[in-house]
Amino acid sequence: MKALPNRGVNMKLELANKQTTGLVMTTEMRQAITMLQFNATELWEHVRKEIEENPILSIEASPSYGSTFHQKEFAYHDPIEQIAQQRCDWREDLIEQAGWLQENESMKHIVIYLVGNLDENGFLTMVAEEITEELGMEVEMVEEARHLLINFDPYGVGCYNFQEYLLLQIEKKYPDSAFLYALVKDHLNLLGEQELRPIAEKTGVSERQVGEALQLIKTLQPRPVIERATSASTPSLPDLILEKEPSGFLLRDPYSITKQIRWDEKLLGMYQKSHDAYDYLDDCYKRARWLMQSIDQRRETIMRVAEVIIKHQKAFFEGGSLKPLTLKKVADTLDLHESTVSRAVSCKVIRTPDGNHELKSFFLTGYQSKHGEEVSSQQVKQLLQQLINGEEPTRPLSDQKLANELSLQHDLRVSRRTVAKYREALQIPSSSKRKVSVGAPLPS
Repeated sequence: MKALPNRGVNMKLELANKQTTGLVMTTEMRQAITMLQFNATELWEHVRKEIEENPILSIEASPSYGSTFHQKEFAYHDPIEQIAQQRCDWREDLIEQAGWLQENESMKHIVIYLVGNLDENGFLTMVAEEITEELGMEVEMVEEARHLLINFDPYGVGCYNFQEYLLLQIEKKYPDSAFLYALVKDHLNLLGEQELRPIAEKTGVSERQVGEALQLIKTLQPRPVIERATSASTPSLPDLILEKEPSGFLLRDPYSITKQIRWDEKLLGMYQKSHDAYDYLDDCYKRARWLMQSIDQRRETIMRVAEVIIKHQKAFFEGGSLKPLTLKKVADTLDLHESTVSRAVSCKVIRTPDGNHELKSFFLTGYQSKHGEEVSSQQVKQLLQQLINGEEPTRPLSDQKLANELSLQHDLRVSRRTVAKYREALQIPSSSKRKVSVGAPLPS
């Protein structure tokens, strides 16, 4: 046997020093990030827990709202008793998962942007063309980021709609069932209406087989985020209050938590003078100081973000419509990261003169007309509704024709796919189902 020649490979084990730079997430930093995403009730719960474990701090038994509400008489209710049953932290979990991706920063940036544009069901509210235009990225990169997001937990977040999510589950649970996949892909509307015979005729199988397939489809999840089914619509405690005054709008923090927290003067004296209890009290003091700083930092960040939102959406608070606004625009305005803005608005409620609103609801995708006018996706949906209401019953407009009309009448460039998505969101059937035959009675 001939020995292999030495190719010059020299391997050895050695110790070496190497300098690198990196960000270490301390316990304090984690606390600050976590507190930023808390809503008012969750923050109260966290503060009370910290105070129970820290003897150097206490909280007023009966805090007053008088200074916040112009000395009006409001009965105090413990916020902990009003904790919302539904925690709204799944978006934050997704952002944290994005941070662990072994991808470049551009890809992580797209994933985080997508998370910020998911609805309460976990479906993406924008199509790839819109995201591409907004971020200035290639469609391929956006789709790659979306497929990374789809594989996060909960599985399927980032799907465009109910149909895509069903197809995704079929590929995973029934990979060998081409028939099941074809049913959802080509006949979902008929399945929803329990029209088994037309499906059987079109697919060349028996009604019984179609019925069995339908039963399997019914075992699939309807949406990636299931918690919404049992959640309350809006938390009862507002995080901010917006009041209209003669000089304009005034934004208030209704709680001022740090003003209700008291330092134990006796223990502070022991901390400063006694050597016996110093080590224990030093840890308590540092935790208390960081808690107070985190609360103030959270308040400042949320107030800054809310101020930008209110300034941008001033027309809405005066009775008009919402304008397009993205997390990125607010982040750039305040020189913050998008994930920080996302945490600041997540599950936060602002009380306005016309009722409570989630801060997240003020973010809308939009378009720009040829004349430079900004039009929100909400306004585009209204324009679509008007076009469909005015169409001839016997010649309804297809999605492509609706897109053409938006361009001709309103100078808006909207893709056919986006029109179809908005039409489905408005629960308007396709043109073939809206068509009325000549001589047939019009639907009531």
